[in-house]
Amino acid sequence: MSRHPQPSAREYERLYQQRRAPWNLGEPQPALRELVEAGWCTGTVLDAGCGVGELALAVAARGHHVLGVDLAPSAIRSASEQAVARGLSAHFRAADITELDTGGEVFDTVLDSGLLHSLPESVQSTYLAVLRRVCRIGGRIAVLCFADRPDARTPDSGRLSERRLRELFADGWAIDELVPAEIFGIIPDGVSESSTWPRDAKGRTPMTGWRLRARRVDDAQNRVT
Repeated sequence: MSRHPQPSAREYERLYQQRRAPWNLGEPQPALRELVEAGWCTGTVLDAGCGVGELALAVAARGHHVLGVDLAPSAIRSASEQAVARGLSAHFRAADITELDTGGEVFDTVLDSGLLHSLPESVQSTYLAVLRRVCRIGGRIAVLCFADRPDARTPDSGRLSERRLRELFADGWAIDELVPAEIFGIIPDGVSESSTWPRDAKGRTPMTGWRLRARRVDDAQNRVT
């Protein structure tokens, strides 16, 4: 459960414009990059909350058609420029994911690298309804989010308990994996207590998270078709 309000759309845009988004590592989050490199993604891919597109571009580099969606126009411009520069089949759209209209297009794989935990609890169910609509039956999703666990090292806002995740994915999904995973951030000195947390050799701060993998199943028959 969130303890403080999440940033507004304007605040996200400001962070990207000032190049201060702490989740921008210059590479995908390792817990999701591992899945990409293992060939876990299939077919067409939606990167929900794609930011500057490092995860989407890594997926596209493996031959997948990718759509990345983010609220911040500056992030989308940066991602689009990188896709062109790298010659990759990745497209990006500035949009509110909770109101996403794909024109009937559905995806085989959905990736969420830190979006779910950024949404207010009152909006999370709406977001999951969108994902059920745009992920085909038999498709798959991977989510990386902050964990609400004893002694968790995360920002105060956005932590999700195992129980909450299972509630959110109870309808239309079959959970294949829900395991502890690290989420890395670039946290400047002197910001808060989080500035004192340990850093790795790349200057990244590992934080406490979950990695969830699930399959989209038939709502009525509760089976993969």
